Amino acid sequence: MLTKNLLCLASTLAFPWLSCGAATAQPAESPSATTTAWPSYMPDQMAGPSESPVAAVLPPDVAVTPPAASVPLDKARWSGLWQGWACMARACDVRIAVEAVTAEGATLVYAAASEQQAQVTDRSQGRFVGNELHTRLHTGARLVLRLREGRSEMEMTVWRPESRLLAAGVLSTQLAAPPYTRVVERLPTPWADADGRAQTLEAVVYRPINASGPLPTVVFNHGSTGRGDRPEWFRLTWTSPEVAQYFTAKGWQVVFPQRRGRGKSDGVYDEGFGVNRSMGYSCQSEYSLPGFDRALADLDAVMAHLQQRPDVDKARLLIGGVSRGGILSVAYAGSRPSMFLGVVNFVGGWLGDGCKESAAVNRAGFIRGAAMPRPTLWLYGERDSYYTLENSRASFEAFRGAGGQGRMVGYALPPGRDGHEIYKSPSLWQKDLDGYLALIQPTVAPH
Repeated sequence: MLTKNLLCLASTLAFPWLSCGAATAQPAESPSATTTAWPSYMPDQMAGPSESPVAAVLPPDVAVTPPAASVPLDKARWSGLWQGWACMARACDVRIAVEAVTAEGATLVYAAASEQQAQVTDRSQGRFVGNELHTRLHTGARLVLRLREGRSEMEMTVWRPESRLLAAGVLSTQLAAPPYTRVVERLPTPWADADGRAQTLEAVVYRPINASGPLPTVVFNHGSTGRGDRPEWFRLTWTSPEVAQYFTAKGWQVVFPQRRGRGKSDGVYDEGFGVNRSMGYSCQSEYSLPGFDRALADLDAVMAHLQQRPDVDKARLLIGGVSRGGILSVAYAGSRPSMFLGVVNFVGGWLGDGCKESAAVNRAGFIRGAAMPRPTLWLYGERDSYYTLENSRASFEAFRGAGGQGRMVGYALPPGRDGHEIYKSPSLWQKDLDGYLALIQPTVAPH
């Protein structure tokens, strides 16, 4: 059983800005000299429900008081109950009550929860800094909020100590139900553990509301965990609500499989570690390439199961992914050339540019997909923290030189944007993906 201190530690891994204590008023945050340097991607983040199976609960003593008539309208509109998401893949459910608003600030109560942690609540006194509301939390982190113009939506960021971004999210006072259903399933595999127990893989499945099968299906694959030296990150289930919402709106079912040892999947995560696993992923091809093959074997298990399901339209299968999931999708489609209508590769690659063997390993992986007889779509962004556009274009040309078909798009991004995160910004790629879907299945109308 976890002790209270360990539970607190587990909480701060998922919510590094949160307190482990009960809701108690904190002193007002001193106004900063300048407003916050918000991440440039925030306008692309959509309001909506979180992906957490655990809902945050505000304490029962929350009482929102209507602002006095003397409070300026731009301050009065902060008042109310706000709900939404934060954390990677919207994994954290967040609710904020702006209880009492004055011209100078407001009393805030927030609650947060996720699958990884228990309920956490905090009450603090915030101050207006320009068009933002700032407060200091129990952990010492700084919570900064701002309202979107013309919409009942609030953006949130959390910083520690002052300039290190820990988390970001979007809340709303008018939260609509998600435009899809989301279920977590277990997929069978041919493997067993040392005791002979069958191993299964976790998969998160998104479907259009009221959809009936068989459905066109996208298998969308996750990437790595950065350097591979944070084992606690291996157990986080990865999805992309942005990708899921795009496809379900067009009538597609989207499956996010978690490979062995990732998320809640059984088995050991072993995709390219060296002799000392604590050092993270190896740059040496003798370790990296067997990890690539192991990941492809996991995809084989996933597809063997999906091919048997009555809710999957086997004539309308698409495969895609982000980062390592992108290159895996290209390579796997080449190994099963008649299985997929197409491939959508977001910022794909296996080894980052910091590895000496990255160019050789990445190009070898992509060339394995050249046997795919249909066009593929490659989506990349400037200033990618793992793969430069120059090296990614070289991989694409190697793929085409080996007989592969496709189109690569490199997006220009505002300063401060990491091109590796473009999958979170549908406004960048929606038109390109619309055109690609029309190209590969021109006679299939959206449901």
